[in-house]
Amino acid sequence: MEQEVLGRGLRGIGELTPPPGGAGLVEPVLQAASDQGRLPVVVHGSAPTTAEDLTTLATLARRYAGVPLVISQLGGQHWMQAVELVRDTPNMYLELSTANVVFAVRVAIKEIPDRTLFGSDAPYGDPVLARALVERVTSPGEVRARVLGGTISELIGFG
Repeated sequence: MEQEVLGRGLRGIGELTPPPGGAGLVEPVLQAASDQGRLPVVVHGSAPTTAEDLTTLATLARRYAGVPLVISQLGGQHWMQAVELVRDTPNMYLELSTANVVFAVRVAIKEIPDRTLFGSDAPYGDPVLARALVERVTSPGEVRARVLGGTISELIGFG
């Protein structure tokens, strides 16, 4: 961890993609991130991640409450569950890339405005369209600014 992550100037770990049903495999990484302080860990949220995996990740996040755990891709097809789990788990965050439904982005930002992160999944997604989506479902101001960069800046020590 000290050599390969911190020693290279990295500000977090990820994106981890455990096999279906294997979210528990990220626990040693969460332990190592905990040992280093508030080092964020990003876990793939779309397939192959299952609904059960999201629940496991929330359980692990509660166990390692000092570690920011980011679920990417809005939780994929399980976006409603992801929003609820992140809302109810203070050290979890939700990254918005690859949203299939505009309503999902609107709900995520409304429910967890301080723990929702912009993402585009480039090169697979389009950063301009992803930003336009966030701008479409938010008003100019603090919430939009947090989603588009303020929250991640705080997480990685730039805010």
